[in-house]
Amino acid sequence: MPKLRGTQSAGSAKNSRLAAHKPPNLKGTKHQAQDGSNKAGSGAADAEKKAASSHQQKALSHSLQQGLLDVFGRAFAPALASPRLNEALQAVKQALFERDFAGAFGTVDDNRTDADDTAAEKKGKSVSFEIDSVIPPLDAYAARWSPTRALCYASVLASPVVQEHWNAAQESSDDQPESKAPLRMVAIGGGAAEIVAFGTLLTRGEAANDRAGDLVLVDSGPWASVVDRLRTSMVESGTDSPKAALIEPAERFNVDVRQRDILKVDDEEMGKLIGGSGEAGAVTTLITLFFTLNELFTAGGLGSAATFLLRLTAASPAGTVLLVVDSPGSYAEMAVGSQARKYPMRWLLDKFLLQDSEAWTKAHENEAIWFRLSQSLSYPIRLEDMRYQVHLYVRK
Repeated sequence: MPKLRGTQSAGSAKNSRLAAHKPPNLKGTKHQAQDGSNKAGSGAADAEKKAASSHQQKALSHSLQQGLLDVFGRAFAPALASPRLNEALQAVKQALFERDFAGAFGTVDDNRTDADDTAAEKKGKSVSFEIDSVIPPLDAYAARWSPTRALCYASVLASPVVQEHWNAAQESSDDQPESKAPLRMVAIGGGAAEIVAFGTLLTRGEAANDRAGDLVLVDSGPWASVVDRLRTSMVESGTDSPKAALIEPAERFNVDVRQRDILKVDDEEMGKLIGGSGEAGAVTTLITLFFTLNELFTAGGLGSAATFLLRLTAASPAGTVLLVVDSPGSYAEMAVGSQARKYPMRWLLDKFLLQDSEAWTKAHENEAIWFRLSQSLSYPIRLEDMRYQVHLYVRK
């Protein structure tokens, strides 16, 4: 099994307009950053990035990081071993570049006609196509691009600043400390990376290993099969390995997959989604938007994205924690208005969440962090480092 070989590519500007689960990097070289972050004279900035990244990654032990990569390795063993994997990956990347999400993720529009395809071709648009019949598109995607993100997201979730706010209200409300309420997370735009990242908090040796976990994944893509295999890979020991499962017993890890377009969710459904069942009322919910908000602003437009954020605010009880992770710098700029003036995503986020003094408070932010993979980790195929920004809000 080869060692990982990282890259400093953060992806091209075009890529930032792909789906929420877009590949972090379609093109790029091993040692050259495409966002200008590696320019001459930036030694001090690079040192600061490395220090921040090192501090963040201490949240996960090396053995746990390798264990998480092994989860992906087991779940997608057939795809990773297939000689047609590269072919499938190239097809997925091309489909995403053309914004042909049905083709990229293997969904089929039964109402689509030949006339629709002809019209799309005349407009220069891609049409849905069949990707490698042996390797399902989401399998190829998840095997290739989700492992790094899962490790990165897990390190963010396990970081002291997130744990402090996520657990603060829960700990103060526990009448019986020995019987802690489950951790609850609603991942909007969540899929393969989010389930493994969340499951990390329930693994052996972690602070929350005596608690159950309730995870809700909301995305328009058909992630159920992929998510089920990843969960199984975490709660069952490998058939050829004497090691125990990462999460025991399996009943502690509850996952609810909902294939929904979050921009079309109304007030009532949003309330049930965020608030959960009545008995979970005392549980502090963590809402995540991991590489999703940028796409909501781009695909849905400013109005729809703003409505979503306001609806999310209204549905969130006091103490709810909102965690946003997305592309940094120019890759997260939105064109707004007839003049197409560009605004940083973080500015728009603050505008809609903080304009009401009684809504949210911003507890933490970092506009540029590197997650760097250790060269001693191993995975069947090459993975890359990733760069991101993070923002944490707490509902008042």
